Amino acid sequence: MIIDDVMTDKITLHGLGFVQVQLQGNQRLHVWHPELPRRACFEHSAIHNHRFDFESRVLVGTQINILFADFPAASACFVKETHELYLHEGARTARGGRPWMPNGRVDMRELYSHAVSAGSTYCMKAYDFHRTEPDGDGKVATILKKGWEGTRGAQSSCVIGVEPDTDFDRFQWSPARLWEVVSDVLLGQKVTP
Repeated sequence: MIIDDVMTDKITLHGLGFVQVQLQGNQRLHVWHPELPRRACFEHSAIHNHRFDFESRVLVGTQINILFADFPAASACFVKETHELYLHEGARTARGGRPWMPNGRVDMRELYSHAVSAGSTYCMKAYDFHRTEPDGDGKVATILKKGWEGTRGAQSSCVIGVEPDTDFDRFQWSPARLWEVVSDVLLGQKVTP
């Protein structure tokens, strides 16, 4: 069940290693920086989907977008279970995330990846799996514009046998510290308040 408790904090940390800034018009600024904390299980749980279509315009740096196909056991393409799916539905926790509810196992396979440089845009359809990685120095900024929104929750995947980090704290860094990261990436230098 989707509970529409949209993140109301203007700026927060995301478990996938970026700062998220809520903007008007169904937009979000996402800023990656190599010093940002990520979920403890990040390397095994970065493949995810969204419950909405979106287009993402890269403002700074180069973003690598990697698309995946998830094959359930009933699929003719299924070979073996590789990932556990987790559904993110329900009220947000005190740490800002949504619950991780086991939602089946699949054979997750990489389809292709592409580099998206500053000034270019990439698009994703709701419920298609992908992961993103900042290229180069690890500093990337994008503007994400949400489109059509589905009624089922989004999902993350985690390699079978790895416990997902369900306790990641989106509020572990202060807003002032997060704005420093945004300034560093967008302006190319740290700004002292």
